[in-house]
Amino acid sequence: MLTNPTLRPFESIGLCFSGGGYRASAFSLGVLSYLQQKHFADSILLEKVTAMSTVSGGTITGGYYASCQAKGILFSEFFDNLYTFHYKDELLKTALCYMEEDELWKSNSKKRSLINAFAIAYDTLLQPANMGELDELAGSHLKYVCFNATDFSFGLAFRFQNLGLFGNYRLYCEEIDPFRGGIRIADAIAASSCFPMGFEPIIFPDDFRNGQPVAAYQNLKEKPNFLNGVGIMDGGIVDNQGIGSMVNINNSNDPGTPLDLIMVNDVGSYMMPPWQEDQTDLAKHGKKSLESVFSNFLKALSFNRYYLITLLSGLLLILVNSMDLFFGKPWPGIYIIGGVLAGMGVVLSGFGIFTSLSARFLNYSLQNVFRNNIPSVLLSNIQGMDTLSVSLIRRMLTERLSSTFTMVNYIFLHQLRRINYNFLYENPKNKNRLITNTVYELNGEHQNLIKSVINTGIYGKHCERIKESALIASQMPTTLWWDDKDRKLNRLDNLVACGQFTTCYNLMKYIDELPEEVQYNKDIQDLLRQLKSDWEKFKQNPRFMVDEIKPR
Repeated sequence: MLTNPTLRPFESIGLCFSGGGYRASAFSLGVLSYLQQKHFADSILLEKVTAMSTVSGGTITGGYYASCQAKGILFSEFFDNLYTFHYKDELLKTALCYMEEDELWKSNSKKRSLINAFAIAYDTLLQPANMGELDELAGSHLKYVCFNATDFSFGLAFRFQNLGLFGNYRLYCEEIDPFRGGIRIADAIAASSCFPMGFEPIIFPDDFRNGQPVAAYQNLKEKPNFLNGVGIMDGGIVDNQGIGSMVNINNSNDPGTPLDLIMVNDVGSYMMPPWQEDQTDLAKHGKKSLESVFSNFLKALSFNRYYLITLLSGLLLILVNSMDLFFGKPWPGIYIIGGVLAGMGVVLSGFGIFTSLSARFLNYSLQNVFRNNIPSVLLSNIQGMDTLSVSLIRRMLTERLSSTFTMVNYIFLHQLRRINYNFLYENPKNKNRLITNTVYELNGEHQNLIKSVINTGIYGKHCERIKESALIASQMPTTLWWDDKDRKLNRLDNLVACGQFTTCYNLMKYIDELPEEVQYNKDIQDLLRQLKSDWEKFKQNPRFMVDEIKPR
């Protein structure tokens, strides 16, 4: 008797593609290309994928793949186009060129910003479809597609999806539906990959209205939540793997029949650099107090005798020159020099008087603010900070900023990742339905976040070339370009290959852990033989499949 009678491995697959810039996009391309190469039962394994949830860099690949499916473009053409997009590496250059084109922004309803320049570049270089065209996926194996972003009005996931609630429950309204179909997938890619500090928010619906019916845009703008626009940014802020959206898709699938397999493809490391304190030697950097530095600064700006000397010198030169005391006649050059000195003296004296009066007023005002708003028990402590050395204050500020950056960039985001993983893996309904593909798990250095370890029985010996390729792939920073080092290391091919051989490894591992009554199904065993054959080839040359299918 089956321990899980509803389990039908590989019949209905959901793919999650994480954020991570080009690293995520290239790794995701490797995953898709490997599934395309494998056969299961009477079809290609990729054709068993019915759902896709993508974030940030993963949306570059997922968004373009969904677009190609809607247009009926063959996988080989999709792969060639996206590989060439990466290989030519024109995204950043194209976006920066668009930023400088005045005429483009005069004729465009988007505001001039870097993220909108990237959106136009995605549209130019990849020419993806509109969201409305994803409604025509009837001839495709894809049924559910979701590109994840984050709204900056309520701090929730903002979902660009073909089925289900568009946006989120706080922002959804009937007026979105007529507007949704005209949204360019290129704009959704830009919104999903709009990471903080690198970009400013993209505004919904204002930056999404090119080609839209005027009435649809105006009706949406009349809703209170959209009156001033909604800032949209990177989906990785709230869910860097797109797990939440995949769970929603899984729950909304046919009642009682969840997805048979969910593959979470993640290129973000769970590692974080330890925070370190500032090592400044205060003894070597002086002991000037904040009070002395501020006082010296104000003293330099305040009215002083040098300003008056400059003014009088200029006037004296003009007077002496007008009395013909220089060689018996006035000289124009001396008039000019005297005029400049007198002018400088007037400006500096006026500025000095203004600064002196302003400093006194500011000092008086700040003292009143402190007296009226700070408890007397703390007042003396705060006032005493002006005697601290500047170096000490700088170190205090540096450590606060660096620890805050670590908290937001690592602790906060990693905690969200752990919550999402637990949410998915602790659900008993998902037993034997999950695979996690990580870019770093086969590089010989790290172990997976969710206690997954390398299966030595599958991994085998003589895998040094796989480790080397995975290490090159996993060490790429999160960027939207390839630098000279990336090209020297052939980072693009190694990332695509890493997606391929990591998928191969995890599919073997998944089958190995299935219940025996399921594992020994004929179709599953046929697939396992294909995987084992590929694995032996990967051990010899991790990039063998990339070399076979990439454009020449």
